[in-house]
Amino acid sequence: MAARLLMITVVLMLGGCDLFSTRNPEAPNAGLSAWAIPRIPEDVLTNLRESLAGRNAANYLLSFDADVFAFEADPEALQQNSSLADWDYQDESDHINRLFSEGTLPRDSSVAVVFLSIQPTTLGDSAEVIADYSLRAEIALSGAPGPMSGRAHFFMRIGEAGYWTIYDWRDQRTVEQSTWSDLKSLVQ
Repeated sequence: MAARLLMITVVLMLGGCDLFSTRNPEAPNAGLSAWAIPRIPEDVLTNLRESLAGRNAANYLLSFDADVFAFEADPEALQQNSSLADWDYQDESDHINRLFSEGTLPRDSSVAVVFLSIQPTTLGDSAEVIADYSLRAEIALSGAPGPMSGRAHFFMRIGEAGYWTIYDWRDQRTVEQSTWSDLKSLVQ
């Protein structure tokens, strides 16, 4: 009798814990990167870095003001590819989704950015952040740039959601090396 009671108790316990049920699958673009509410402008750069490393397009795009974002390409890259002119939020969204696609960035490849010499200037609800960067993207396209570096000028403000977002990004070549603009030019 005690054995039967023990067996019934075990069956009832297992039946109530969904041990054999399946979970809802993650969305295909949901990477493993963390996104923190950017309470200071430098947090936006951390979110950019983490979303690139985690291949998370949704988190990456949270760093930009969808209504007014503009990217100003490095002049040399712009001269080589005029489609970089008038780059807006939709272009940025298309670019990051193409970059993270399997045909561009194979599953066993990575993309990473390091921001150096970060110089923030904050005035109320606006900020300019100048940062040197080093960017690496192991993309599977011919003509892929090798290591990239340059200087990014990020103009930010506190958006309606109450956190910092980039509304203007200017890329600048600092050495004879490819820049972020060259990557955008290739993957657009």
